[in-house]
Amino acid sequence: MEKCLISDTGTRTIQEDVKEFMEIFPTEKVLEITLDYLDKAFVYLQSEEFPKIHTIVEYLKEYKYVSAFKCMFLKHQYNRENNVRFQLVAELLFSSV
Repeated sequence: MEKCLISDTGTRTIQEDVKEFMEIFPTEKVLEITLDYLDKAFVYLQSEEFPKIHTIVEYLKEYKYVSAFKCMFLKHQYNRENNVRFQLVAELLFSSV
């Protein structure tokens, strides 16, 4: 296990700390992993399986509740007057899970 060294925070600037962090942060590895996952995600989204699963999910009542909640939120915007409506939808949403 690697030891974690804590630098003297009293004399360093935030810029120095960020620079040191960026020097030890595995940017290339994180980028490589991210691109790999994105590539796999795009392949999956273009597969024949994805539209089938998407259709199945759209028929789930939980999906319908979330969709209704989103529509209500976008249409009415959240405020005190609409709190009762939002509470009702939220209760339906969470009671069905």
